[in-house]
Amino acid sequence: MANKTIDALVFCPFYMSEAKTTITCEGIIGDYTVSRFHSEKEKADHEKNFCTGVFCKGCSIHAAIMQNYSHGTNSKTAGTLRC
Repeated sequence: MANKTIDALVFCPFYMSEAKTTITCEGIIGDYTVSRFHSEKEKADHEKNFCTGVFCKGCSIHAAIMQNYSHGTNSKTAGTLRC
């Protein structure tokens, strides 16, 4: 069971976790990528606009990771991705 609302609502397949002003996603280079925001509102707006909706394709992190998948540089299977 999800312990945060965002965990239950997330749509982006690359989302991993969040903290007060950060979002952690699958890594572009390495195991993970951390996005840091100036405020909790800025982070919440990003989650609402990208992480929890079908518009995750508009996120720059999502786009960069998709490049990895399309070029075969990521070890996970691209066919399982929703976005």
